[in-house]
Amino acid sequence: PMRMMCAYAGVECEDIKYDIQRTEKGTWKATDWERGHKPDLRRQNPFTDLPYVINHRTGEVVALSNAVSLYLGSILGLNGITPYMCVVNEEILLHIHTAWLDVRALVYPSDKRAKDRPFEEQLAAYFSAVLPPVYESLEACLLRRGTGFFVGWLPCTADFHAWEFLDQHEAMARCHGLRSPLADFEMLEAYHERFRALPRLQQYFESEDARLPINNRTALFK
Repeated sequence: PMRMMCAYAGVECEDIKYDIQRTEKGTWKATDWERGHKPDLRRQNPFTDLPYVINHRTGEVVALSNAVSLYLGSILGLNGITPYMCVVNEEILLHIHTAWLDVRALVYPSDKRAKDRPFEEQLAAYFSAVLPPVYESLEACLLRRGTGFFVGWLPCTADFHAWEFLDQHEAMARCHGLRSPLADFEMLEAYHERFRALPRLQQYFESEDARLPINNRTALFK
Protein backbone atom coordinates (compact mmCIF):
# COMPACT_ATOMS: atom_id res chain seq x y z
CA PRO A 1 0.00 0.00 0.00
CA MET A 2 2.83 2.44 0.75
CA ARG A 3 4.15 2.15 -2.80
CA MET A 4 0.67 2.85 -4.16
CA MET A 5 0.30 5.86 -1.88
CA CYS A 6 3.52 7.40 -3.17
CA ALA A 7 2.56 6.62 -6.77
CA TYR A 8 -0.88 8.17 -6.30
CA ALA A 9 0.61 11.31 -4.76
CA GLY A 10 3.22 11.56 -7.51
CA VAL A 11 6.20 11.79 -5.16
CA GLU A 12 9.64 10.36 -5.79
CA CYS A 13 10.81 7.71 -3.36
CA GLU A 14 13.57 5.16 -3.06
CA ASP A 15 12.04 1.71 -2.70
CA ILE A 16 14.45 -0.72 -1.08
CA LYS A 17 13.50 -4.39 -1.30
CA TYR A 18 15.09 -7.13 0.82
CA ASP A 19 15.36 -10.74 -0.29
CA ILE A 20 15.19 -13.65 2.13
CA GLN A 21 17.34 -16.76 1.80
CA ARG A 22 17.18 -20.16 3.44
CA THR A 23 20.00 -20.72 5.94
CA GLU A 24 21.95 -23.93 6.49
CA LYS A 25 19.70 -24.64 9.48
CA GLY A 26 16.60 -24.47 7.29
CA THR A 27 15.35 -21.13 8.60
CA TRP A 28 14.86 -17.98 6.52
CA LYS A 29 16.78 -14.75 6.90
CA ALA A 30 17.13 -11.40 5.14
CA THR A 31 20.85 -10.91 5.67
CA ASP A 32 21.06 -7.54 3.91
CA TRP A 33 18.41 -6.22 6.27
CA GLU A 34 19.44 -7.91 9.51
CA ARG A 35 23.16 -7.15 9.21
CA GLY A 36 23.00 -4.07 7.02
CA HIS A 37 20.35 -1.39 7.42
CA LYS A 38 18.52 -2.59 10.53
CA PRO A 39 21.30 -2.00 13.13
CA ASP A 40 21.92 1.55 11.89
CA LEU A 41 18.23 2.42 11.75
CA ARG A 42 17.62 0.95 15.21
CA ARG A 43 20.01 3.56 16.58
CA GLN A 44 17.70 6.24 15.18
CA ASN A 45 14.43 4.53 16.07
CA PRO A 46 14.45 1.55 18.48
CA PHE A 47 11.14 0.29 17.00
CA THR A 48 12.56 -0.01 13.50
CA ASP A 49 11.46 -3.08 11.57
CA LEU A 50 9.93 -3.72 8.18
CA PRO A 51 8.33 -1.71 6.75
CA TYR A 52 9.97 1.60 7.51
CA VAL A 53 10.23 5.02 5.94
CA ILE A 54 12.98 7.64 6.11
CA ASN A 55 12.14 11.28 5.54
CA HIS A 56 15.35 12.54 3.97
CA ARG A 57 14.35 16.16 4.51
CA THR A 58 13.91 15.84 8.26
CA GLY A 59 15.90 12.71 9.07
CA GLU A 60 12.84 11.14 10.74
CA VAL A 61 12.65 7.34 10.74
CA VAL A 62 9.21 5.76 11.19
CA ALA A 63 8.55 2.03 11.36
CA LEU A 64 5.73 -0.53 11.62
CA SER A 65 2.99 -0.79 9.03
CA ASN A 66 0.19 1.37 10.43
CA ALA A 67 2.54 4.04 11.73
CA VAL A 68 4.33 4.24 8.37
CA SER A 69 1.01 4.47 6.54
CA LEU A 70 -0.33 7.24 8.76
CA TYR A 71 2.97 9.11 8.61
CA LEU A 72 2.98 8.98 4.81
CA GLY A 73 -0.68 9.93 4.81
CA SER A 74 0.03 13.02 6.89
CA ILE A 75 2.83 14.12 4.57
CA LEU A 76 0.93 13.31 1.36
CA GLY A 77 -2.39 14.74 2.52
CA LEU A 78 -4.18 11.39 2.49
CA ASN A 79 -5.40 11.06 6.08
CA GLY A 80 -8.57 13.15 5.70
CA ILE A 81 -9.29 16.88 5.71
CA THR A 82 -11.40 17.08 8.87
CA PRO A 83 -10.81 15.63 12.36
CA TYR A 84 -13.71 13.20 11.89
CA MET A 85 -12.44 12.05 8.51
CA CYS A 86 -9.05 11.40 10.11
CA VAL A 87 -10.73 9.23 12.74
CA VAL A 88 -12.72 7.29 10.13
CA ASN A 89 -9.50 6.78 8.17
CA GLU A 90 -7.83 5.30 11.26
CA GLU A 91 -10.89 3.14 12.02
CA ILE A 92 -10.79 1.55 8.58
CA LEU A 93 -7.02 1.14 8.70
CA LEU A 94 -7.17 -0.66 12.06
CA HIS A 95 -10.15 -2.76 10.95
CA ILE A 96 -8.17 -3.97 7.94
CA HIS A 97 -5.12 -4.63 10.09
CA THR A 98 -7.15 -6.71 12.55
CA ALA A 99 -8.60 -8.71 9.66
CA TRP A 100 -5.13 -9.14 8.18
CA LEU A 101 -3.99 -10.88 11.36
CA ASP A 102 -6.30 -13.76 10.43
CA VAL A 103 -4.78 -13.82 6.95
CA ARG A 104 -1.31 -13.96 8.45
CA ALA A 105 -2.29 -16.90 10.64
CA LEU A 106 -3.65 -18.63 7.54
CA VAL A 107 -0.67 -18.20 5.21
CA TYR A 108 2.05 -18.28 7.90
CA PRO A 109 0.69 -20.96 10.28
CA SER A 110 2.58 -21.45 13.54
CA ASP A 111 0.33 -24.18 14.94
CA LYS A 112 1.49 -27.69 13.93
CA ARG A 113 -2.09 -28.88 13.43
CA ALA A 114 -2.70 -26.03 11.02
CA LYS A 115 0.51 -26.80 9.14
CA ASP A 116 -0.54 -30.43 8.70
CA ARG A 117 -4.02 -29.51 7.41
CA PRO A 118 -4.26 -28.94 3.62
CA PHE A 119 -4.13 -25.25 2.81
CA GLU A 120 -7.07 -25.50 0.38
CA GLU A 121 -9.22 -26.88 3.19
CA GLN A 122 -8.19 -24.09 5.56
CA LEU A 123 -8.76 -21.45 2.89
CA ALA A 124 -12.28 -22.67 2.12
CA ALA A 125 -13.16 -22.59 5.82
CA TYR A 126 -11.69 -19.10 6.17
CA PHE A 127 -13.64 -17.85 3.14
CA SER A 128 -16.91 -19.25 4.45
CA ALA A 129 -16.69 -18.33 8.15
CA VAL A 130 -14.06 -15.68 8.85
CA LEU A 131 -14.06 -13.36 5.84
CA PRO A 132 -17.79 -12.58 5.35
CA PRO A 133 -18.19 -10.56 8.61
CA VAL A 134 -15.20 -8.43 7.61
CA TYR A 135 -16.73 -7.72 4.21
CA GLU A 136 -20.13 -7.03 5.77
CA SER A 137 -18.61 -4.30 7.94
CA LEU A 138 -16.76 -2.77 5.00
CA GLU A 139 -19.89 -2.88 2.82
CA ALA A 140 -21.91 -1.18 5.56
CA CYS A 141 -19.25 1.52 5.88
CA LEU A 142 -19.36 2.29 2.15
CA LEU A 143 -23.15 2.44 2.29
CA ARG A 144 -23.11 4.78 5.30
CA ARG A 145 -20.47 7.11 3.88
CA GLY A 146 -21.98 7.26 0.41
CA THR A 147 -18.85 8.87 -1.02
CA GLY A 148 -17.42 6.16 -3.24
CA PHE A 149 -14.39 5.63 -1.03
CA PHE A 150 -14.19 4.70 2.63
CA VAL A 151 -13.56 8.18 3.99
CA GLY A 152 -14.47 10.71 1.33
CA TRP A 153 -14.81 11.39 -2.38
CA LEU A 154 -11.11 10.72 -2.95
CA PRO A 155 -8.91 7.87 -1.65
CA CYS A 156 -7.42 8.20 1.82
CA THR A 157 -4.67 6.16 3.42
CA ALA A 158 -7.02 3.39 4.54
CA ASP A 159 -8.33 2.92 1.00
CA PHE A 160 -4.96 1.70 -0.21
CA HIS A 161 -4.91 -0.97 2.48
CA ALA A 162 -8.57 -1.88 1.98
CA TRP A 163 -8.19 -2.28 -1.78
CA GLU A 164 -5.08 -4.42 -1.43
CA PHE A 165 -6.86 -6.59 1.17
CA LEU A 166 -9.76 -7.15 -1.24
CA ASP A 167 -7.51 -7.71 -4.23
CA GLN A 168 -5.34 -10.27 -2.47
CA HIS A 169 -8.42 -12.29 -1.55
CA GLU A 170 -9.53 -12.18 -5.17
CA ALA A 171 -6.12 -13.57 -6.12
CA MET A 172 -6.43 -16.40 -3.60
CA ALA A 173 -9.91 -17.25 -4.86
CA ARG A 174 -8.76 -17.37 -8.50
CA CYS A 175 -5.70 -19.46 -7.67
CA HIS A 176 -7.67 -22.09 -5.76
CA GLY A 177 -10.85 -22.13 -7.81
CA LEU A 178 -13.06 -20.53 -5.18
CA ARG A 179 -15.96 -18.18 -5.71
CA SER A 180 -15.05 -14.48 -5.57
CA PRO A 181 -15.55 -13.16 -2.01
CA LEU A 182 -16.84 -9.93 -3.59
CA ALA A 183 -19.69 -11.67 -5.40
CA ASP A 184 -22.15 -11.08 -2.55
CA PHE A 185 -21.08 -7.50 -1.87
CA GLU A 186 -22.20 -5.14 -4.61
CA MET A 187 -20.71 -1.95 -3.18
CA LEU A 188 -17.38 -3.55 -2.33
CA GLU A 189 -17.15 -5.05 -5.80
CA ALA A 190 -17.82 -1.66 -7.37
CA TYR A 191 -15.32 -0.05 -5.01
CA HIS A 192 -12.66 -2.60 -6.00
CA GLU A 193 -13.20 -1.76 -9.68
CA ARG A 194 -13.36 2.00 -9.04
CA PHE A 195 -10.06 2.06 -7.17
CA ARG A 196 -8.36 -0.08 -9.81
CA ALA A 197 -9.44 2.38 -12.49
CA LEU A 198 -7.98 5.48 -10.80
CA PRO A 199 -5.97 7.31 -13.51
CA ARG A 200 -3.23 8.32 -11.07
CA LEU A 201 -2.51 4.65 -10.32
CA GLN A 202 -2.39 3.23 -13.83
CA GLN A 203 1.37 3.64 -14.15
CA TYR A 204 1.79 1.80 -10.86
CA PHE A 205 -0.49 -1.06 -11.91
CA GLU A 206 1.52 -1.44 -15.11
CA SER A 207 4.83 -1.57 -13.20
CA GLU A 208 6.81 -4.51 -11.86
CA ASP A 209 5.94 -3.43 -8.31
CA ALA A 210 2.30 -4.33 -8.92
CA ARG A 211 3.38 -7.86 -9.84
CA LEU A 212 5.50 -8.54 -6.78
CA PRO A 213 4.57 -11.67 -4.79
CA ILE A 214 1.83 -11.05 -2.25
CA ASN A 215 3.72 -12.81 0.53
CA ASN A 216 7.30 -13.92 1.02
CA ARG A 217 8.78 -17.32 0.28
CA THR A 218 7.82 -18.88 3.60
CA ALA A 219 4.06 -18.36 3.05
CA LEU A 220 1.60 -21.07 2.01
CA PHE A 221 0.21 -18.63 -0.55
CA LYS A 222 2.70 -16.43 -2.41
